[in-house]
Amino acid sequence: MSINQLLAKITKNWPVKAICFVLAVMICFFHQLSLLDRKTFSVPLEVRANGNMVPVSGLEQVKYIRVKVRTRRDQIASIVEKDLRAFVDVSAQIKEGVYDFPVYIELDDKIVQLDLEPLEIYNQPDIVRLQIQKKVTKPVPLYSSVLGKAAHGYKALSAELEPSFITLCGPESMLEQIDKIPVGAVSIEGADSSVSKIVSPLNTNAYISFLGEKNSVRVSVPVVVEGSVREFTGVPVFLDNLSSQLAVSGEAVTIDFSVEGKLLDVEKLSQSDFRVSADCAFITEPGIYEVPVHIELPGSISVSSQSLTVYVLNIVHREPDENFPMDNGGSEPTGSMLKIPVLS
Repeated sequence: MSINQLLAKITKNWPVKAICFVLAVMICFFHQLSLLDRKTFSVPLEVRANGNMVPVSGLEQVKYIRVKVRTRRDQIASIVEKDLRAFVDVSAQIKEGVYDFPVYIELDDKIVQLDLEPLEIYNQPDIVRLQIQKKVTKPVPLYSSVLGKAAHGYKALSAELEPSFITLCGPESMLEQIDKIPVGAVSIEGADSSVSKIVSPLNTNAYISFLGEKNSVRVSVPVVVEGSVREFTGVPVFLDNLSSQLAVSGEAVTIDFSVEGKLLDVEKLSQSDFRVSADCAFITEPGIYEVPVHIELPGSISVSSQSLTVYVLNIVHREPDENFPMDNGGSEPTGSMLKIPVLS
């Protein structure tokens, strides 16, 4: 068949053939469309600033980018939000000012390796206007909030942080206003021993970042036994080992004193747990004597102050009477001042 004959066959009834060709293309196109599906994601906007400038305003209006992904229906289920990253890059700018930056969408390596075909990605907005400013760094102290109360009888000391400082990176005008950065709170509710916890610095400013790969902070709150002081007044002094042949002239003496120790021990202390006495064993005849006053307490409690350290006694011979008969067989020590005759 000659070329002329071939061309004649092709062009014969060409309007009909052209219409059929267009219809076939449209059918194929719509068939392909029927196989495609679309998903929409809300992706947080990142800022990449590897130069000397960082944003100082503009991110408040555009915190998230709306990303539409279109691919075959059997492939679209493999794409999730974390596979997409939306970012603007201000690294190339060297002067402060207001600029329009394009928004880029980056796919996770997992999606790239799947080699999805076809794959269409649209984002809105595709341009973000930001004001940029000189980037500076600044070390600032960290602090932690301590929540709750320690167990009864214990108290918490000031929190200790390691590290205690962190380096901030951001716009110069913003860093000038920051004196300290909080970290996660630590609870000591009901604790009877020191509490330690690993927390992270808290950053609520999108324009400021923390330098360092690892920004974890150990917060230690020492919890120690709480001490207490308690006062006792009008406590009688017992005279121990005074000869039955002798008596004290004068009125009974009382003492005021304060004790200190662990709160749990001090608050349980009652008069049956202590004894105030003066040992008179060395007194053998009448006279004026200074007898040290001794306060006996449980081992965990000590005396912090006392109104009387020496008891001055006027010792006289006991005169026998019907109330205090003399025992010719000898004398017996007494443990109570009130059992000793007091002569006026």
